[in-house]
Amino acid sequence: MDQWQLDLSLTLDDSGVAKEADEEGRGADVPNRGELHVHINGAIPASKIREILADEATVLPAGFEFERDLIRAKPCQSLAEYLRCWQVFRLFPRKRENLDYLTLAVVASLAENNVRFVELRSSVLYLAALQKCSPAQALERLIESTGEAAQRHGIRRGLILTVTRGDYSAVSLSTLLQAYQDLGEPREVIGLDLAGDEEMAYPTELPSLFRDAKDRFGLGITIHAGETGRVENVRTAVELFGADRIGHGTAAGKDPGLLELLSAKGICVEVCPISNRLTGAVPANEAHPLQQFRRYGVPFVICSDNPAIHQHGLADDQAAAMAEGLSIGDMRQQYELAKRYSFMKDLT
Repeated sequence: MDQWQLDLSLTLDDSGVAKEADEEGRGADVPNRGELHVHINGAIPASKIREILADEATVLPAGFEFERDLIRAKPCQSLAEYLRCWQVFRLFPRKRENLDYLTLAVVASLAENNVRFVELRSSVLYLAALQKCSPAQALERLIESTGEAAQRHGIRRGLILTVTRGDYSAVSLSTLLQAYQDLGEPREVIGLDLAGDEEMAYPTELPSLFRDAKDRFGLGITIHAGETGRVENVRTAVELFGADRIGHGTAAGKDPGLLELLSAKGICVEVCPISNRLTGAVPANEAHPLQQFRRYGVPFVICSDNPAIHQHGLADDQAAAMAEGLSIGDMRQQYELAKRYSFMKDLT
């Protein structure tokens, strides 16, 4: 057994997922955390999802099994398998009060993990379709709902608007930016994200639209790239999309030239250790590229991605990072690093 595997076994259970960070539950040695990569839908506790689905009389997709397809406790065969739960996430909330209910649950779970500020990712266009309102109205509702939840728990929050790769991604981005402008460019919106299957093609104008939004509105750009093994996607995110941060970026660990580029440009990688194991981005027989990032001076911040479907929060992801060779001292420094690379302004 390699040393990294030995360390991993001390912190992870048999499925490769981190155990609790300490006996009292949420990592007493790390009093403050910042979260830069978490999807709202992936952070809703399963019990709350059940309640909302029942309240809205939502019919599950054919063949979808709640326990099998919603919760991820063991590594999946593919990213597509891991993302199967989005078949249900796209079906709710149809009611405004359920949006408030789920955002409160999400923020409460973040507070339990000592999160002091968070950048929440959401696909506003799905919410608009579900609640039969305009994208601007959906965005306004999301701002209000998350704001109330964050205030209740004493957490600062910003919103990152997510676009999914595909033929309509340029149209989706343009629609989101129009909604953002219709609301007077609200300060709560801090960035844009490109997510989804990295194998899917997208319109040739999409990168320039991201860059234009960055230049015109000052929005931060984060791109899901290198999660499925395609190193060139990370380079494209940097060189074409003008990415400030990279979501996951695990494939970059195999390309010294790319690591040097990320280091030289100071581009932060949003590392999600538990998710990376569960999606297969980092196979069980390989070390996580965290140490490669450190060796080349690539900045990185530990994040949780979809904590509810993993049933593990940010404290557990930090424990998993320690199992990959980082120290408790590294984890204590993470809060300051998260503040440095956050798209939110004036974090203290």
